[in-house]
Amino acid sequence: MSRRSRWWWAAALAASSAGLAYSLTLAQHGFTWFSFGYCPVRDLYDAATDVWWPARTYFPLAWYSGLPGIVVAFAAHWAAIRARRPRAGRVLARVAAAPLLVLFGLAPLAFALDLARDAACLDRWGGALGVRLILLPDAVAAVAALCALAAVRMPRHRLRRALSLALLRLPRRSAPVLAVLVLLTLLPVADLAVGEITSRPCEARFVDGRSGGAHAVPPYGAGERRFLCDARESGRFADISDQDLLTYGHAACDAYRPGDDDAYVFAAVCPPIAVDLRKKQAADEAAYRQQEAVNQRACDSATHRPRVRPLRVVRALMGTDYGVIESLETEAALDDDLLTRAQANGLVAALPGHLMVITHSDFDNCLTAELYRRRPPVEASGWDRVVEVGYRSLAGRIELMDPIQGESDLPNLAFRGRGRYRIRVHYRVPAGEPGSTQDLLIMIFPGADEWTIEYLPRRGSSR
Repeated sequence: MSRRSRWWWAAALAASSAGLAYSLTLAQHGFTWFSFGYCPVRDLYDAATDVWWPARTYFPLAWYSGLPGIVVAFAAHWAAIRARRPRAGRVLARVAAAPLLVLFGLAPLAFALDLARDAACLDRWGGALGVRLILLPDAVAAVAALCALAAVRMPRHRLRRALSLALLRLPRRSAPVLAVLVLLTLLPVADLAVGEITSRPCEARFVDGRSGGAHAVPPYGAGERRFLCDARESGRFADISDQDLLTYGHAACDAYRPGDDDAYVFAAVCPPIAVDLRKKQAADEAAYRQQEAVNQRACDSATHRPRVRPLRVVRALMGTDYGVIESLETEAALDDDLLTRAQANGLVAALPGHLMVITHSDFDNCLTAELYRRRPPVEASGWDRVVEVGYRSLAGRIELMDPIQGESDLPNLAFRGRGRYRIRVHYRVPAGEPGSTQDLLIMIFPGADEWTIEYLPRRGSSR
């Protein structure tokens, strides 16, 4: 074995051992990530997972970061040289090392191609952490395989002599055939030139002042222009030419099957999708209105009968995005920790100028507010949670609403203007399915103290 081969084999064994040691340090590590973007090589790599992953799993030479394959290649080469069969040794070593280069070199090569095309593709590969946990071990194993192949490569003078003999034996009549093959190989490259990419801004022009629901047909622009705007909105197709993107849209239209709700982006260039999605939108709107009517009837039939006559009673059917109903009188209230305080008793909390009630976000609230001139009797029977807090109104406004929607059907409940109130909140756990109703009764009356009293469940009083 030549000195050159010995050095390359040492490098191959050292790199493979180092890769195995590094992989063992990562045995207890793992991570999950979500990313978006158009990275074609990554997509091809993922599509080939069903091929290369079983190969790495069931090919023993690829286990332990490819170290068994490097050891087998070295042993075969060394044994063949000792038996004076160097050519057989080179063949056996290549047979053992070449699969390792393919299996472990795919990910680093795909990553390099994607990154050369667009630096933003780093996120599609898991970012810096993904490179350290996934790509680096594969890259080290691929380097070890390259070193093994370099150790058994044909000496340079023999390679030149073999190439000379091959060229001399090549029939001259094959030259035209080769020329045609070269042309057929190079001509398609001209088709890779990026075509025109529309640079005009996409301005949203909403229909009837509404953007529509999740299944709404995109409202701005028309036809192909609208499709280009929608497709590039997330930045995924920013580098794809208009013509290629439109071709993709028409192909998706041809492949469309009813029921594919994710195809809404193609509606602008695909009338069948537009028709189906409008039907879907109409059906969803009708179902929503029907459920809203059912909930309104449930609220109307579940009226509270107060023990003493209130000054005023107001009712509203109110939904929430994340289970919060609140009244804010100052901008400073946006930065307080009232949500944490409300979660402590699971129902209500108050600070000067800020009142918050929390309920289940999956149900509409049948909210009844009763205003009293003096403290009403406590009603705990029939309720699952009853909590009373003190509240100081700074601006004379108690306007309860969903903070996301920013509007409410309830009037101002601070009937005495600025000053101190007691807020007693009653809550009944919903018995129906998500989307139905839950009962919420709020009693508001004058009171100077700031104690928080939990009637149900009974936990006593606190400030």
